[in-house]
Amino acid sequence: MEWLSAHSQSISAITSILTLFVWFFYAQILYRNFARTRRPRIIINRGHGNDLSALCLISNMSSEPIFLEHIIVTLHTSKGSLTNDMIDFEADHRQNGSDSEDSDSSPAKSEEGEEGMRSSQGPMLPGSFSHVGTFETILRRLCSVHEVALDHDRPTDDTVFHFLDIRVVAIYGSEDHPIGAERRFRLHMSDDEACTLVPVSLDTKRYANRFQRWRVRQWIRHLDG
Repeated sequence: MEWLSAHSQSISAITSILTLFVWFFYAQILYRNFARTRRPRIIINRGHGNDLSALCLISNMSSEPIFLEHIIVTLHTSKGSLTNDMIDFEADHRQNGSDSEDSDSSPAKSEEGEEGMRSSQGPMLPGSFSHVGTFETILRRLCSVHEVALDHDRPTDDTVFHFLDIRVVAIYGSEDHPIGAERRFRLHMSDDEACTLVPVSLDTKRYANRFQRWRVRQWIRHLDG
């Protein structure tokens, strides 16, 4: 007791410092949990197969709704890149008689037109997903826009398809600046005219911080230009 009494000030200072570290540790945990729940999360994946007949799926795994603005598709070939905005592509896909089982989870629950078309541009609820057609239809439409002739999903000339990039531009919650998501798929053409889609990365790349959002705005400017 005499030793504690003699060193009471030092013990009190050490206790205060340790208490401060404990509170700082718990504050870090609370902040990380809060930041994780507020962090936008968009998943781009393939569904129902690993070839061109697979669906291009977009899922909103964020805690708040997102508003889809652009779905940018870029095809990298041996002779350059082909880019187009596919945001209105899903309406064409539905109109052509494809399955509409996921209409309740489609981005937008927007108003239907006279022909039952539904726009891809619109809000997507947390935990919902939608598809923007098959990769085969996306590839064909992209090549049609850029006047690239295809034969069994292969170019008729000596052009070689390398990668297919799917980019999503969206507004998250009440934020003013757009966020982005990107995933690249390698197109592996076999000798039997089959094409396999292989994701280059294990996960979808997220564009959410300040510098990355500047990159997303560059995507939009490139489309407008």
